[in-house]
Amino acid sequence: MTNKTKRIIKVTATVIIAALTALLAALGLNSCNVTRTITNESQYFQRGDTNVVITTKTIETYDASKK
Repeated sequence: MTNKTKRIIKVTATVIIAALTALLAALGLNSCNVTRTITNESQYFQRGDTNVVITTKTIETYDASKK
């Protein structure tokens, strides 16, 4: 084998190993983060100048990851 052939084989092997490493990292680090925000608002108007507004806010977070 010539030096040029050895170099081509070495570069090809390096590229294949790098691609496999990237693929395995992408599959291994796969996770899912979900955030859901729920806002409820209730208004009650009384006679005169009084105005009552009740607002509640709920934030739920779910983190799913492979372990």
